[in-house]
Amino acid sequence: MKHLIALAALALGSAGAGACPLTDLLTERYGISFSGFEKAIPASAEPKVAPDRAYVRVLLRDKAPVSDGYRHAVLLDVAGRQAWILRTGGFVPVYQWYGPVDVGDVSAADCRNELPAGLRFEPRTARPAGAAQAQAVGGT
Repeated sequence: MKHLIALAALALGSAGAGACPLTDLLTERYGISFSGFEKAIPASAEPKVAPDRAYVRVLLRDKAPVSDGYRHAVLLDVAGRQAWILRTGGFVPVYQWYGPVDVGDVSAADCRNELPAGLRFEPRTARPAGAAQAQAVGGT
């Protein structure tokens, strides 16, 4: 019985350990789930990242994953406080960027900078005018 109580306490105590205020904000604000967005987010071109800026990449955890549902990941420009959302998967597979959206002063400190196996999530680096165009990003 003591083992059950200890196990339950550990499970409850660690339930919030993986909390990410950034993904919580975006999921609540836009209703992001395996079926898409409840509130529209403008589609965008793949974001260009500046090599001298800090970015956070994090997967939005779906509470009801389905095999043919969408997966979403976030690219946060830490200094600019803007985020882009990458949608992949689906019944008819997609690889589409949305945003940028303003995230205000929400923290990304507790967000795990991880992505699922097989998902390439490396936006192109911004290049000076006239430079060779960066290689396109692939996805699953």
